[in-house]
Amino acid sequence: MPFIDRIRKYKSLSIVGLEKNTGKTECLNYVLRRMAQTQTQVAVTSIGIDGERVDLIKSTPKPEIYVEPGMYFTTLSRYYLEKRFCAEICEVDNDSAVSGGLVTARALEKGKIVLAGPSDTVSLARWVEQAPLKWHVGLALVDGALSRMSLASPAVTEAMILTTGAAYSANMSRLLGRTRFVYDTLCLPAVPKELAGRLGEVVRGVWAVDERSELKDLGIHSALYVQDVTKIIHSGERRIYIPGVVSNTLLDKLGHQKEVSGMELIIRDFSRLFTEPDIFYRFLKEGGKISTVLQTNLIAVCINPWSPEGYHLNARELEKRMQEVLGLPVYNIKRLER
Repeated sequence: MPFIDRIRKYKSLSIVGLEKNTGKTECLNYVLRRMAQTQTQVAVTSIGIDGERVDLIKSTPKPEIYVEPGMYFTTLSRYYLEKRFCAEICEVDNDSAVSGGLVTARALEKGKIVLAGPSDTVSLARWVEQAPLKWHVGLALVDGALSRMSLASPAVTEAMILTTGAAYSANMSRLLGRTRFVYDTLCLPAVPKELAGRLGEVVRGVWAVDERSELKDLGIHSALYVQDVTKIIHSGERRIYIPGVVSNTLLDKLGHQKEVSGMELIIRDFSRLFTEPDIFYRFLKEGGKISTVLQTNLIAVCINPWSPEGYHLNARELEKRMQEVLGLPVYNIKRLER
């Protein structure tokens, strides 16, 4: 069972699609079935609505989500009431920020379910942290979305599976390039553990980090505004930590500095980086370095060569070229199930 043994090393996992219809739900169902076969107890939820028979935006058919007997699932109360299989309610959270409240239940038989769980980072992180304690599960599984990357950050789940495919682009070269960019941001190197522990306590502002890993507050509120970006550049610091959002503007300005070579930008995790590929790669090409406090454990990349809009890419060629571009195994879930 490819990559399932790797999943079992972690207590939490998110499955994130590069775009809608890139095989995320198929991958989720595969993982749920395989984990059941290994006798691993699982709790599953979603950061958006997933499991509907028809895509609400594109009106195209979608694969449905199947939970296995004994699995725990968290979803909106209205979707719980729509299910057609037996389950035991374990918890009802009427204080949830999502409308209608959340229900957590244990499936008593296999069945289809629409998942819609915690919608903000704090609530989702709390769900992931409490699942093993409340329901004695070995894996807390989150069905994610690239458009809401902060909810799939390593601050929430320990590991991730990325899905990509023809639904993102019918142009294979463009698909490979975009996937490689996301992969490169996911796999940014981490700072040493001692420094990571110190930086993890800092939640706002902009800080300089000296050669002894001592922190100095630069007195800058954030890196989002042009005037603040100018202050960062004029500070002359060579190693900067930004716990908040790192914008396209900041990375672009830094990449054009003569002193960019040897400069290190430390970010909290990949989800804080909002930049275009050309600007990201130019900063690195000019000698800049980007490190993270929290590093993502990327378990696997899965592909879907088919698009619901009717076109598809050559599955074997896509799998081969994606493996060459990323330098790691790539899986076609449909082929794994044969």
